[in-house]
Amino acid sequence: MNTESADPEVAVGWGLAELVDRSGVPARTIRWYQSEGLLPKPSKRGRDAVYTDDHLQRLHLIAELRDRGLTLTAIRDLVGRGRPSRTVGEWLGIDATLTAPWSEDRPRIVDRNELAELTGGRRAGLVAELQEAGYVEPAEGSTWLVPSPTLLDLALQLHDAGVDIDISGKLRDLLRRRLAKAVDDAVKLVVGRTGSGFAGNATPEEVATALAALRPIARETTSLILAQEVERALRRLADAGPAAIERSAGR
Repeated sequence: MNTESADPEVAVGWGLAELVDRSGVPARTIRWYQSEGLLPKPSKRGRDAVYTDDHLQRLHLIAELRDRGLTLTAIRDLVGRGRPSRTVGEWLGIDATLTAPWSEDRPRIVDRNELAELTGGRRAGLVAELQEAGYVEPAEGSTWLVPSPTLLDLALQLHDAGVDIDISGKLRDLLRRRLAKAVDDAVKLVVGRTGSGFAGNATPEEVATALAALRPIARETTSLILAQEVERALRRLADAGPAAIERSAGR
């Protein structure tokens, strides 16, 4: 006679069908999570697989992290470190710092009257040019999406100064392409050398502190360097003389 006491988790466990009902996750997804190391394998009761509340909570956690935009590879890295609750909690703290906005400029939905107010009653045909340059986009009904009200305002200022809308749009895209690579490299450099090295021994607090310090400094430094480089380029053009300016202007 077997005198060993039953495992209490196994005794109150469920079969796969009940876990599907409780979690809302399809059976084949549960099996795939197991095969990928996202979900612990079930216990056995004879030939039957037995799942517990730990499995249900892990499925809820995976769903929450996916809703936050994490890839399954990143989720596996988080939950597979032996202490998933602490690891996930630490990551969520860093996530709040990483995803905090760096600008107050946010997309807006406006109606035709609001768009007319934003464009200040300027000449006919301007809205079409703004749309072609990506400063405004038609939305549902008689509304418009303004992806960046600040960039729209700057484009209109340049327009008033004689710079065509399509040119300011190309300038915006040029700066974004060039800055994107520089920013990617800068973030890797800063984060990689924070504390003892992110993903090494750096604590989440060290990463959060470094990024919080970077936020205002990055804005000011980028603005200053851009202004210095514009000054350098214009000085070089001026030093080259009127003929060079005419060639640059396509005359």
